[in-house]
Amino acid sequence: MGKIQIGGILQFRDLALIQVLGLPQSAAVATLLRALGDRGIPAQAVVQCQESGGRYALAFTVAEVHREEARAIVEELARRGGACEVTVRSPVGMVAVFGPHFRDRPAIAGTMFSALVAAEVEVLAISTSISTVAGVVVAEEMDRAVAILRATFELP
Repeated sequence: MGKIQIGGILQFRDLALIQVLGLPQSAAVATLLRALGDRGIPAQAVVQCQESGGRYALAFTVAEVHREEARAIVEELARRGGACEVTVRSPVGMVAVFGPHFRDRPAIAGTMFSALVAAEVEVLAISTSISTVAGVVVAEEMDRAVAILRATFELP
């Protein structure tokens, strides 16, 4: 089987990854994201899931320039909301592959992350959409991650 055709590779650099564990309810996630938005801080690659025990986990990236303000907002809201833990990892980047109809092509995510893991690139978070599969990696690994994806997929 040949390489999978994709539309291209996206790179987002100078990001910080913020993770909140143990949020008591999904409404707390909405409050947190609204507070960031009200301060003009866009959250990217947002992923929420329910943990065991009925609590929620949230992970997202913000531009590095917003890291400390975002951290302060998140820590305050997490403290008031009863969250268990807030972590910030920085600097990070996000590398993504895109193309049409990814939802109908199940091998893309597996191919992407298998290639990164085989090259020992640690993926800190994953986000997908109907046309994009993205992974957050430490900043120092961005160039290598992009090179791996260029070698893995067929580009236009």
